Amino acid sequence: MSKGQTSRVNFSLYLSPAQSQADLRTMTVLQQLHRQLKQSGSDRNDVNMETRTFHRNVYLAGLQLHQLNPQLCHHVAESIGREHLTLPELAEELVRCELLPVEIPAASSAQNTDFSAQQLEQLRQVFEQSISGVKTAEPAPSAVSETIQAEGISAEQQAEFTHLRSELARMSKLLEQQNLQLQQLRLSQRAPAAVEPTRNGNAEEVDLADIAPPTEKMKKIRQKGIF
Repeated sequence: MSKGQTSRVNFSLYLSPAQSQADLRTMTVLQQLHRQLKQSGSDRNDVNMETRTFHRNVYLAGLQLHQLNPQLCHHVAESIGREHLTLPELAEELVRCELLPVEIPAASSAQNTDFSAQQLEQLRQVFEQSISGVKTAEPAPSAVSETIQAEGISAEQQAEFTHLRSELARMSKLLEQQNLQLQQLRLSQRAPAAVEPTRNGNAEEVDLADIAPPTEKMKKIRQKGIF
């Protein structure tokens, strides 16, 4: 049945909750969703629209999986009966069954991935602190690199660490050059300052030498017979 540009497709879903755990949980989930929408207090038209969107997304997602791989679609459909199944666990299971074309990291490696991310953050902090000239107690890049390689990281992360190490080495070299230039600048400023007091001292000595003591002048005047 169609009306304008909108088409309505009716189909029946046959479930056997007494025989299938997947069917039982499907009925439970659908009933919970229907109850939540009914008790949400939303407008009836909004509830109907949300219900239609939900059914459309679920049906189209399953249809797309079936088009790509019917066996994969069936495996995912039956997995709904396992209430505590997580997405990483399901993905790992599909990989073992060779239903996915790419390998998904196992859930057991999540801890190693988190640890590598922490190391990346530590290395970033070391890099920023080196730029500002602040020395901290962060681990050296070589030590971090050895730990990271020991833990086993991806090629992309290894490339990121390599880039950060090269940037850190470049910035350290620039800091050394800047420190050397600052030292030279300080020395050049001190040299004129050291010469200036000497000149002032000589001028003072010359002035004092030209001024005779008052007693000597008085003696010369008396000898001339002025008094």
